[in-house]
Amino acid sequence: MKEDFYIIYNSYAKRGNSKHYLNAITSILNTTEEKYCLKPTEHRGHAADLMRQIIAKGGKQIIIIGGDGTIHEAANGTTPNDDVVLGIIPAGTGNDVATMLGLPFGVENVSVCMQNILARSIKSIDIMTEQNSGRRSVLFFSYGIAANMVMTMEKYTKKSKLSYYRALIKHMFGYKAATYQIVINENDKRTVTADFLGLHNCIHAGGGMRLVHNAIIDDGLAEVFIVHYKGLLRRIANLIAIASGNAHKQPNIEIIKATTLTINSPNNNLCCSDGEIILTNQLDIKLTHKGIKIFGGKCGK
Repeated sequence: MKEDFYIIYNSYAKRGNSKHYLNAITSILNTTEEKYCLKPTEHRGHAADLMRQIIAKGGKQIIIIGGDGTIHEAANGTTPNDDVVLGIIPAGTGNDVATMLGLPFGVENVSVCMQNILARSIKSIDIMTEQNSGRRSVLFFSYGIAANMVMTMEKYTKKSKLSYYRALIKHMFGYKAATYQIVINENDKRTVTADFLGLHNCIHAGGGMRLVHNAIIDDGLAEVFIVHYKGLLRRIANLIAIASGNAHKQPNIEIIKATTLTINSPNNNLCCSDGEIILTNQLDIKLTHKGIKIFGGKCGK
């Protein structure tokens, strides 16, 4: 029997409280004639495997219950040729994808998200792909302090939005800025020494840190985000600016609209993609305009 919806859920999201989200969703679906199949994730990377299995069976409508990590895994279980639509129920520590889509948080708002899903209100958003590995990203690829933060976050048994700032402060004083060779839009070649370097398709990262003020998730452009290293005092000033949402006003921060970014990082192989650590000295990233479909949400264009 073919299912109308497959539901992938991270049973560890919200420290195990994702079951409340799952119960709310199934209660709504049980009042309809929609058929559904539950697919819990059992280990890291499992959401990508489940996506491939569902797509191989002909599944086209997949609801994701979890945070940015689960969405990232699900996106990496798709290919550009797959005709699937993702429904997102934000239930993680960091819900930056949901923030960009204007989706409400909390189990009490599951019904709002489900209304869009059941109405089959489909929008398409941009997605970035690393050309060498095929890794896909909805939010960002980045080097620098952000990747070190993620490594530290992995060690925390209890996580909240404040955990991101705790991890950031931990690396403020000991982090050594790296030098990168980059090519923006295939012709703008630069060498930069930076605390942070990445390609973003989102305003927020790290569960709400406001980095790129003018990012739009479906406008066909990503943003190269460069925090040039200018000493410890400037690094501290940048942290204060990020906390207040004024990163874009800082004299050592550049934000450049782009569709491609190549990074050669000879001395630093610690990279982060949507909160997942990858070890590589090179990235060749290309943005695909409206390359993945989602149910509902408010996009820019």
